[in-house]
Amino acid sequence: MPEPPTPAELIPTYIVDGLDRQDRETLAAVEQYARDRREYLRAVEQQDIDEEELTEEPEELVDIEDSSSGTVVIKKVPCGKDCAGCPHGPYKYIVSREGDSLNWRYEGPVNQ
Repeated sequence: MPEPPTPAELIPTYIVDGLDRQDRETLAAVEQYARDRREYLRAVEQQDIDEEELTEEPEELVDIEDSSSGTVVIKKVPCGKDCAGCPHGPYKYIVSREGDSLNWRYEGPVNQ
């Protein structure tokens, strides 16, 4: 009798348990969906980031520049308090797509 496959450690137990309860036809459909989902996420990650995705009211966008490490965003941000000096900054961020969302990496204040 053949041995069942060993799942990669990366796969959560709840997914392995669910897959182990499926028949071959359902597993084939899951496999196709997983391929389609992976291609969709790859396409989303390759999309340019729109300016509208980079600020929220009352933030102030100062500069945007594409780089090899992601989109460089310079913006001023409010502190959330009743502050006469808001918005503060500018601050530098490196933004990249990860699946359906944006990953923001804070780089620090920008000297003007």
